[in-house]
Amino acid sequence: MPSTRHVRRFHLIAAIVGALGAVASLPAGASAAKPYFGSSLDHGPANAGNTCAENGVKGAALCTHVGSYYPGNSGLAAAPFTGKITAFRVEAQGPTTLTFLLVTVKNLSSNEHSGQAKVVLVGPTVSVHGTQDANGDYQIETFKTNLPVTKGEELAVNTTSNTAEYCSDGTPGQLLFDPVLNPGQNFRKSNGVDGCLMLVQAVISH
Repeated sequence: MPSTRHVRRFHLIAAIVGALGAVASLPAGASAAKPYFGSSLDHGPANAGNTCAENGVKGAALCTHVGSYYPGNSGLAAAPFTGKITAFRVEAQGPTTLTFLLVTVKNLSSNEHSGQAKVVLVGPTVSVHGTQDANGDYQIETFKTNLPVTKGEELAVNTTSNTAEYCSDGTPGQLLFDPVLNPGQNFRKSNGVDGCLMLVQAVISH
C-alpha cells in the first residue's frame, strides 16, 4: 500500500500537469492582451476641467484630446487587438460633454509633447455627470456601444473642458488639436499638450 507521502506527491504532480495543460491550451497572446485600452482608471480625477485655451490652445473652444501616453499601470494607449468596443467608461470630476473618437497616431516625440494623428472613426457624443458617492469617490460612468476597432488605434475625445482627467505632476498625457480632428483629413500635427492623464477607457472584445 503506498504511503501517504507518495499519494500526496502524486496528486501534486497531477495538479501541476493539469494546470500547465490548461495554460498551453490558451490561444496565442490571450494571456497578454488586456480587454481595454485608454485609462486603467486606477485613480480618480483631480484638478481637472481646464478649457482648451487654459491648456495653451488658443483656437476654437472645442478641441480634440488624444490619450497618447499612460505611464506605468495608468493605462494602455493603443488597442491591443482588433475587435469590437462594447463600452466607454469615464471617471470625471464634474459635468462635461464628450464625443469619442478613434484615431491613428504617428511620430510621437520622445518626450510625448507632440505627434501627428488622424481620425479613423467618430463615436457617440455623451453627457457625463461627474458625480460622487456617499464616500466622496467619483463614479465611473459606462456608455454602451458597438464599434469596430483595429489593433493599434487610440482613444480621443472632443470637448471644451475635459473633467475626466488626473492632473498632478505635469505628465504629458494628452495631445491637443485645435480645430478638432475630422474624418477624411490627413495626419495633422498637434498644437498643444494637456499635462494630465485622460480618464477615459474603451472596453473591447474579440
